[in-house]
Amino acid sequence: MRGANRPRVLVAGMQYEVNSFTAGTGTLEIFRTRRLAEGEGVFATSHGDEISGARRVAERHGVDLVPVFITFGGAGPVLEDEAYHYMRDRILAGVRREAGRIDGIYLPLHGAMATKSISDAEGDLITRIRAVVGRDMPIVATFDMHANFTAEMERGLDGVVGFKTCPHVDYPETGEAGMEILVKAIRGEAKPILVHRKLRMMTSAEGHDTNTGPMTEIIALLKEAEKAPSVLAATVIAPQPWMDVPELGWSIILVVDGEAVRARGQAEADRIARHCWSMRERFRSHRIPLAEAIDIVVASAEAERPFVLSDASDAPSAGSFGDSTVVLKHLLARPPLPGPLLLTLTDPEATRTCQKAGVGARLSLTIGAAFQPQYYEPVTVEGRVLCLAEGPYPSELPPMHIDAGRRAVIEVAGYIQILLSEKPVITLDLKGYEASGMYPREAKTVIVKSAGQFRGFYTPFAFRIIELDTPGPVDSQLPRLPFRNITRPLWPFDPDLDEPWPGAD
Repeated sequence: MRGANRPRVLVAGMQYEVNSFTAGTGTLEIFRTRRLAEGEGVFATSHGDEISGARRVAERHGVDLVPVFITFGGAGPVLEDEAYHYMRDRILAGVRREAGRIDGIYLPLHGAMATKSISDAEGDLITRIRAVVGRDMPIVATFDMHANFTAEMERGLDGVVGFKTCPHVDYPETGEAGMEILVKAIRGEAKPILVHRKLRMMTSAEGHDTNTGPMTEIIALLKEAEKAPSVLAATVIAPQPWMDVPELGWSIILVVDGEAVRARGQAEADRIARHCWSMRERFRSHRIPLAEAIDIVVASAEAERPFVLSDASDAPSAGSFGDSTVVLKHLLARPPLPGPLLLTLTDPEATRTCQKAGVGARLSLTIGAAFQPQYYEPVTVEGRVLCLAEGPYPSELPPMHIDAGRRAVIEVAGYIQILLSEKPVITLDLKGYEASGMYPREAKTVIVKSAGQFRGFYTPFAFRIIELDTPGPVDSQLPRLPFRNITRPLWPFDPDLDEPWPGAD
């Protein structure tokens, strides 16, 4: 250890989930308005996330953490190169400054960042950090379940831990597990070695729920694998499927203790990977056509609890802008449903118009398709302003404050309540609605724009959840999207593929 008594661990990360099919390009402003912190600000902005878990372990083991840099940008379009360069250079400056005075590095990453010219930003960052500190410095990273783990990441890391929950609620636990591995490596109590099996398989996010469905079996296999003394961590990576990059595919990653057990660990990773492959058809998404879904709602109009309809193809949490009018247009073209019905719509101009008009104002608005006219069309409505709001609000998922800008709630057609906002409202939890005076538990129907993670918050009170087959950049039928850069063959793009990885048979 480089310190006289207490080891020192550098902490730095960047977190962003790219969607290759949304319009425009992302800039550094995305991160500045959500989370971008340096030095002690890294800890000051850390609440219920991976870093908070890592800090608990460090304190327990007498390890000093050296906070350098952290960003969170949510999900969105491919980034401008300059945005990544800024984050990369701030992190590398901290690594160079502390090199020779630290004993390890902890990287809280997402694992799904891409720019115009770099398809694997995290891999590039890890490689550059390794070049500064050398091969002997232990580096451990934590990842979102929806990362895309690459060969370049594998070459540069000693340990990897990913979320085991979807909806993601194990942020602190993931940070704790990553820091435990790092501390053992620093103290010489373990020699972490990565074993990795990449699968030629992609699945839409609806099937990733760890409370029900096929993913529960995989998590059980991982937890069973971790009972072996030689296994320090076991992780499944099921990538966010709307990123058009090389090497896209599921991964099973084990961190084993020492070279002597590498082969045994690889065999276990392969066994779990084969099980994933055998279940691939069970991960297919089965969204229901919009007209059919609304007919189901009408047929159960007397239900005492709300229907929850997932318009996942426009999910801001997966990189869309939340500006779809598809559901709204359909509702306006048919007889009214029992109300209230809640939905969100990102439209900066319409929001500002409502803010200027004030609560109680009645006005005609053309709304929607503000960002993605390639997918959606604007709609003209007559509405009454029910509520105005602005400013960040606390969110449970993700665990941070969300800034959706100024917001306005308007009532249309006597029963549709539309939450207009300058920036996308994330509906993984209830906070986006509640912060604007809308209460999903009391509604008849609630539209959420999420590809699965909303279930943890909405299932307890929903009469029924229906996933809608609507167009957009978060389409669950992946072959319908214009992929160009993925490595083929890859299931389901190649439906007859029968070998999970080259040489598997």
